[in-house]
Amino acid sequence: MGDAPKRRLPVVGSGAAPPRGGAAPPGGGAAVPEKRKLPVLQSSGDDEGEDRPPWHWIALGTVAIFIAWLPLAGLVNTLLRKMIERTGDAGADGSVRLAMVGLNAIAFALAGVAGGYLVGRFGGRAGRREAAASGAVVAALAWALALAEGAPAGALGWALLLVVVVTIGSAASYAGGSAGLRSRAAFGPPRSR
Repeated sequence: MGDAPKRRLPVVGSGAAPPRGGAAPPGGGAAVPEKRKLPVLQSSGDDEGEDRPPWHWIALGTVAIFIAWLPLAGLVNTLLRKMIERTGDAGADGSVRLAMVGLNAIAFALAGVAGGYLVGRFGGRAGRREAAASGAVVAALAWALALAEGAPAGALGWALLLVVVVTIGSAASYAGGSAGLRSRAAFGPPRSR
């Protein structure tokens, strides 16, 4: 049984076994259509496809800043909590509150630089302006979340906080975008595989 030649099954509706090479079967039967192959899209390194519009990079930068900011803020606030536990509640009035605000602002600025760098380095037509806009968007979203929490600050306090946070976010992201553009110019555009 193992030595017997393998037999091809006939194609349904043709009445005969398919011939090799797609030629017409003997006896004048209809030709079996050749197999159609699907086109394969292969990318050469030269043509990268259509570039994203710059406003897409504002959204991507916003997400990148949030992704970088959340672990930094968690680390900063864990360290601050340990600092408050050591000093006790009495020492938490002035210097610890100042450290809390300052370290959280530094964490936000570092995240802004990282997100701005991403936009500047990989952003195609996007640059410093889109990087700064993504920092401003994150700052405005963070401000709105703080406002929704209902911390007492008054209207003037909330307006001043918005200005300060947007300034920090957009300036840090602008600096990161500038560094990303310098990196792009120094090392060339990023290549895909």
